[in-house]
Amino acid sequence: MKPVFLVFCEGETEEAYISLLRQKYRWLPLKVVSRITGQAITSGIINKYVKAEQIGPNDPITTFLMYDLDTEKILEKLKNCKGSIILTSNPAIELWFLLHNIEQNAAISTDNCINKLKNVSPAWTNYTKGLLSDKQKEILWDNRGIASTRAKRLSESKNPSSLVYRLIEKMECV
Repeated sequence: MKPVFLVFCEGETEEAYISLLRQKYRWLPLKVVSRITGQAITSGIINKYVKAEQIGPNDPITTFLMYDLDTEKILEKLKNCKGSIILTSNPAIELWFLLHNIEQNAAISTDNCINKLKNVSPAWTNYTKGLLSDKQKEILWDNRGIASTRAKRLSESKNPSSLVYRLIEKMECV
């Protein structure tokens, strides 16, 4: 039986990133499913989707919560979803993308993070939330290890920080 990774996302940008990972890790004996739930994430929503994905009572399903911390009280909501692995980025998923290109150790706003990302290399100049170009996907794939190393040096949930590396590590251990 294939393990299932069920990734709950805040929005389209996170889902586009999950789509990239699903494509790149397609050789793994793993099913990766993403669901956009916005700010409405609850244990009840998670349980509904887990039941929909289960074929049998013992199917190995791991749930992940990929959210930005630029929204007030979202971390509280995520922590109330017991049993899920939290993959927050503070302030936003674009910080995770930025870490694929450069170090970011100082606090940064979402807007400044996006602007910095757009200026980090020509590949990111035309970045649009919810879409990833082929060149951007290539950078995200090729530099996932260095981004993980950089992210691990940051303090969890503080600005800046990203826990997305946890998903990469889990996928690479399947």
